[in-house]
Amino acid sequence: MGEWKNLRVLGRGSYGTVYLASIQNLKVAVKSSSNFFLSVASLHKEKNILELFKGCKEILQYYFYKHTVEGGYVISNLCMEYAPYGSLGDLIREEGPLSEKEVISYTHMLLKGLSCIHKKGVVHCDLKPDNILLFPSSDGHSKYQLKIADFGLSRTREEENSNLGEIKFRGTPLYMSPESIIGLVESSLDIWSLGCIVIEMITGFPAWRNVQTKEELMWKLGYLQEAPTTPYGLSWDCANFLSKCFVKDYRLRWSASMLLHHPFIQKQYHTSPLYNPSSFFSYDIVSYV
Repeated sequence: MGEWKNLRVLGRGSYGTVYLASIQNLKVAVKSSSNFFLSVASLHKEKNILELFKGCKEILQYYFYKHTVEGGYVISNLCMEYAPYGSLGDLIREEGPLSEKEVISYTHMLLKGLSCIHKKGVVHCDLKPDNILLFPSSDGHSKYQLKIADFGLSRTREEENSNLGEIKFRGTPLYMSPESIIGLVESSLDIWSLGCIVIEMITGFPAWRNVQTKEELMWKLGYLQEAPTTPYGLSWDCANFLSKCFVKDYRLRWSASMLLHHPFIQKQYHTSPLYNPSSFFSYDIVSYV
């Protein structure tokens, strides 16, 4: 591919800016680093991780990685697929609770992506609805094809648990597991995050919607080792699926490959509700993440 033309800003973060760009009439997303060394290093790491997953349709694909010079600074640019329908987070905020068919289909996609990620020795570390992008579906089972994106905080097989024992989050607090807040990062972290996402798809609210502060969440996860409350009125197989995601001992938590064979994922699609919406109250979404 040749040179690209930036059209508009899609988002900004601590490590740079994401642009909607055009290359030979193809719309792409270009993540450009800031002027800081850590930003460049993070983007290069993300490029190396994405290279591992070429051809996996449940993971965002990248086209090329290129350096440019702007204002006397070397800028790293990672060119990737552009998601025309936004993120899963956008979908939940706009539509609220998703149907059972959608929840099962989207969870199945995420598990396939996580299975691929974990087999390569990578832990995503920041799996959340805003890091899951929506693309046109290639089958009739769902409206969208989901792809896992944003590997900037991911841990690879070559990295050690260097922060072990430190009280800190690696990722977004609402989706962190009990062991991860003391620096223990294993693939089971992503499974806990997935459980939180499933609850959010079902209810339209974050799994920890009652928690008001980061300190309260750290107390519940780190000291009490609590899991999010299972929504009232779920079908048995859905509630059981969530229980496998929220096993307190990370060594006993089910893997993505195991969960792909769970009855909740394997069941036939039908139209009965996963839960009774009238059993929920409206809560303010916490603002610290």
